[in-house]
Amino acid sequence: MKYNAGNFSDYAELSLGKDLWKFLNREDNIIRMETATDLGRTAAEAISKKLLEEFGADVKVNRVKQMIGHMIRQIMENRGYQIGSQNVKVNDKRLFVKATKYQDGTTTTTQIGYINRKNQKNHGHMNLQGNDHGALAYKLECLLCGHIYGANGTDIFQRKCPACQNGKPGIPFEEN
Repeated sequence: MKYNAGNFSDYAELSLGKDLWKFLNREDNIIRMETATDLGRTAAEAISKKLLEEFGADVKVNRVKQMIGHMIRQIMENRGYQIGSQNVKVNDKRLFVKATKYQDGTTTTTQIGYINRKNQKNHGHMNLQGNDHGALAYKLECLLCGHIYGANGTDIFQRKCPACQNGKPGIPFEEN
């Protein structure tokens, strides 16, 4: 997986940014982040100690810590997790004071094949951010008229078709 740096491209291109991305993608660190998530803790605090051991004071810079959070989000979302809550106070404050708590993204409504009560079928994650805060976009198909559109994962359970049920406009996406 390649890091999509966005606003952090200045730091991501430095050797520190590249080394942090490799570090965060190591299997042992992914296990730490997933275990913390399963225990209801933030993923960032699970790797604080290891980050400090490996990178020292370089990771204490606020912009670097923000980039680490941005990297963690991409890793966790790629592994099927979604944002549970943001700006959560962490217990282990050696590096982070607040971080994001993730949750398993495999709820019934986000599973491929789920059909809601309005006959909208989920065809899976579109690998795009939705237009609701922290939501991921999913490809939906109306089983009544065949219209295909994008929708926030948080809306799937109640979504109406924009073409035949007077639902909200869908999230634009390109068919691959």
